[in-house]
Amino acid sequence: MRTPHPPPARREPLGRLHPVYQHLPDRPHWTCRACSRDWPCPAARMLLRVEYDLDRVGLAVYLGGQLFDATGDLLRLTEGPLPTPGELYNRFLAWATPQSWRAPQSRRAPQSWRQPQAGQAPELGRQPPPRRQPPEPAGMSPVAGRSPAPADPRSTIMDVRDAAQRWADAWATGWPAQDGERIVELQAEQGDHWASMFRPCRGRVGLRAYVEECFGEEARPAEVWFGVPRVDGDTATVEYWAITYPYDQPVTLSGCTVVRFDADGLVAESRDYSHAKEGSFPPPTGLFADRHP
Repeated sequence: MRTPHPPPARREPLGRLHPVYQHLPDRPHWTCRACSRDWPCPAARMLLRVEYDLDRVGLAVYLGGQLFDATGDLLRLTEGPLPTPGELYNRFLAWATPQSWRAPQSRRAPQSWRQPQAGQAPELGRQPPPRRQPPEPAGMSPVAGRSPAPADPRSTIMDVRDAAQRWADAWATGWPAQDGERIVELQAEQGDHWASMFRPCRGRVGLRAYVEECFGEEARPAEVWFGVPRVDGDTATVEYWAITYPYDQPVTLSGCTVVRFDADGLVAESRDYSHAKEGSFPPPTGLFADRHP
């Protein structure tokens, strides 16, 4: 990633590095040094957006160079089917494509014109005023003919899909490990988590107390599955399945969580809907085909 200062030595433990240095590619396999996922991982994508801010051209140039290097490495190392150009493009460049804008509409300068009186011919060289145009759609700028820049530039950086995947991964790993902080750190300071519509957990303090209470009842590590987030605007919906062991008795949970993110990619509100049944029941075949507990 582009940084204003040279990066620290690689021998420095990852936990001591600034976050911008943690999610870097490990060549020649091009996996993330911090999370071992294919690079650029979701965290790396978010950090790159923050680092380049609105300079999407600079980001595209940087990623193009990374794509060139990765192509050579991966084609030499890959055993079996080689990655296609489309797969490499989607991995390195597609997610950073700038938002398309409408082309500005040309506008004619108004001309002076008088309505001819009865029996008079219109004045030569003058045109009647143009017909009144309908107003621009709500939220469109009449000057540039496009959506105005958001008041908070962070909203153009935050990728909801990446934020949702980070949230799902945090629960999928933090729940079995009973690592509540991994989950709480993705919650906005004042974000609300509804364990049910009758039990709100206010802010990070409330969420921390809730997960600590739940983990304190579980005598064995839970088995959990999380589906791929479905995203609409700033909100994502994630299905999950969990086999828990409160007081060493198996209980299976089938649920779905609606998560809304703020401009920083943190959870502003999450609402959980679930059904519990005593006993241990694996998820239906194919429900989480691409996910593992």
